Amino acid sequence: MQISPRCLGAAAFAAALALVTTACSTGSSSSGGGSDSLTFTSYGSGYQKAQATAWLEPWAKEAGVKAVEDQPTDYAKIKTMVEAKRVTWDVVDTEPFFPVGACGKYAEKLDFTKIDRSKFPEGTVSDCAVPDAMYSLVLVYNPETYKDAKPSSVADFFDTEKFPGKRLAPGFATGGSMEAALLADGVGAEQLYPLDYDRAFKKLDTLGSDLSFWETSAQSQQALESRQADMALVWSGRAYMAAKNGSAYVPVWEDNMLAYAVLMVPKGAPNKDLAMDFIAYATSAGAQAAFAEDQPYAAVNSDAKPELDGLAEEWNTARGDIQEKGFYQDVDWWASNQDAATEKWTAWATG
Repeated sequence: MQISPRCLGAAAFAAALALVTTACSTGSSSSGGGSDSLTFTSYGSGYQKAQATAWLEPWAKEAGVKAVEDQPTDYAKIKTMVEAKRVTWDVVDTEPFFPVGACGKYAEKLDFTKIDRSKFPEGTVSDCAVPDAMYSLVLVYNPETYKDAKPSSVADFFDTEKFPGKRLAPGFATGGSMEAALLADGVGAEQLYPLDYDRAFKKLDTLGSDLSFWETSAQSQQALESRQADMALVWSGRAYMAAKNGSAYVPVWEDNMLAYAVLMVPKGAPNKDLAMDFIAYATSAGAQAAFAEDQPYAAVNSDAKPELDGLAEEWNTARGDIQEKGFYQDVDWWASNQDAATEKWTAWATG
């Protein structure tokens, strides 16, 4: 779900702040700041729209607060904001390892007198972040391309002889492409970490010009809807939205990489108290159920009871059979190694 980090100088960022008013807002302004407003940032497209509908808009109405939206999530931008002491984002939807690794430095510690940590899945709560959506990176394929033999695991994504065609995968270190490559190369899920970079890159190199990358999850959804690839590794939520819009890609749940998104508060956020209130609301049972009914992400509140239609249930990563075929991305390892892994990835991708 992360975009590739972009390095912004302090001066460039300060200039960019003047353009924040172009952001999408449910209020009359998107400049952020002030005790009567809250700026929420996420990954855009149907994912963020569902978050706004299920969480942001009803909370803002109830609290009498102006809700402001921005996109996409960008770790480099968070760091630049904090270091420049010019933070304009209050709550950000991120991968868990960023706030876990940056807790106290780039992320505020959360107020658990407001947020009920007892309702979350075991092992998903940290001092600076709580989960807000469960999902997975899943292999999907175009059934029109593979009418006879069907891909059945991530290993088939790398088998261009048996399954020729264009491939699409996450184009950033944390996205799961390295984990997929290692699985396909025979590494067991329980032995993935620490990641063997050289082995992963060597396996990815075998795909040659058949492999292209998506940089944002919105791009991956668009690629499926326009059939730009024969096989793709994409977030389950984006695959579901593509299917909802008429895409015919088929999921392969074997070796799916289970993960979860979190809500964090950037260090020095202008409306920290409101941010804690919003996070408490967004992760409540009712708000979680409403979001899960729109997007095929497992609700993180144990009291949530979403009502899912057939298509949503097909892509529901809370299903027992999907959980059994998958593995969890190692949040603690990534929290400690994200910068180093990103440097390795960037050197390989641009080399």
